[in-house]
Amino acid sequence: MRKHILQSLFLLPLIVCVVLFFAYLLLSSFFISLRNVYFGSIENSTFIGIGNYAKLMKSRAFWDSMRFSLSFGSVTTLIELLIGFTLAYFFYSKFRGMKLLFTLLITPMFIAPSLFGLMNRILFNNFIGLIPGYMKLLLKLDVDFFSPKNVFWTLVGIDVLQWTSFVFLIIYAALLGVPVQLIEASSIDGAGTFHKIWYVILPYIKPGIMMAAFLRFLESFRVFDSVYVLTGGGPGNLTTSISIFIYRTGFTMGDHGLASATGMMLFLWMLIPVFIAIKFAKRSW
Repeated sequence: MRKHILQSLFLLPLIVCVVLFFAYLLLSSFFISLRNVYFGSIENSTFIGIGNYAKLMKSRAFWDSMRFSLSFGSVTTLIELLIGFTLAYFFYSKFRGMKLLFTLLITPMFIAPSLFGLMNRILFNNFIGLIPGYMKLLLKLDVDFFSPKNVFWTLVGIDVLQWTSFVFLIIYAALLGVPVQLIEASSIDGAGTFHKIWYVILPYIKPGIMMAAFLRFLESFRVFDSVYVLTGGGPGNLTTSISIFIYRTGFTMGDHGLASATGMMLFLWMLIPVFIAIKFAKRSW
């Protein structure tokens, strides 16, 4: 017991610093959200109570950004889970050339999202991009990937291309923890591939899948850099995520009070998936 207490004491300064820093940011944001602060001028601001929150609830741009973030986060998370699990199960079976393919698969994850977005902005450009060029040349198809009807799925595809490897790594690590005896016993009992996956593997790696889904949904929901580089939130507000909305409100329009109110609302709503994930994790463990 004394050893554990001493180990905890070494971590205490770091924990205190992190908690105080987070508390300062949270309280300062809440304080600013209750005032009409423009361009950082707190001295000349006045207290307006929940005025910024009421204004936010009436803002169509805010609800458009929430709708995009929810749609984008849900669709990308679902697709990445399906592809990530398929790849993880494929690698779990082991094959020649596995190490090389494994390295190539996880490479996009290590590229900065803004740089990855810039690369794809050039590749998918309708005038100079390689992908639209080859589609015109080989398939006789003229596709504008950034048109209003295609831009959402273009952004989803680019996010899937970069971050499926993250989901794959988590699920693959969980698969490596599945006891071989369980799979062998199910094979002896005559279980096919589908029954092994559904009744043996999936229940065992459920915590890993929940963790991967939770982390990817949070990241996709508050996406900023890759979408901002690719579309700037356009055309119009079509691809404006909640993070881009906060950036525009605070730094372009200079309304720091409304931007802080949006950040506080986002913080409170993000607690919902956190509590859901904790609840499922407790059931699983």
